[in-house]
Amino acid sequence: MDKPEITLEEIKHHCRINHEYDDESLKLFGEAALEVCQQYIGKQFNDQFLLTPAIKVGCLMLITFWFENRGEASDDRSNQIPFPIRSIWNLYRHVGIY
Repeated sequence: MDKPEITLEEIKHHCRINHEYDDESLKLFGEAALEVCQQYIGKQFNDQFLLTPAIKVGCLMLITFWFENRGEASDDRSNQIPFPIRSIWNLYRHVGIY
């Protein structure tokens, strides 16, 4: 299986960005969002667990959140995944019984 990705075009469309100044940052945000999503859900994307449209929407929402809040590093919100994203990803989350 190819590595799942969110294209720069998808990110820019979702963030409503029509310039190229932030392209490199947006690409990194896209990769990071997929990584954070997999950590949060507890599963890696592969042939059995695909990047669904709902998961992708959650990633795009997270990218937008990061992009719009780049300067708020000291805010407690900056360390948390916003509730709307968690509510989407929780549908796929693997929670073990310990």
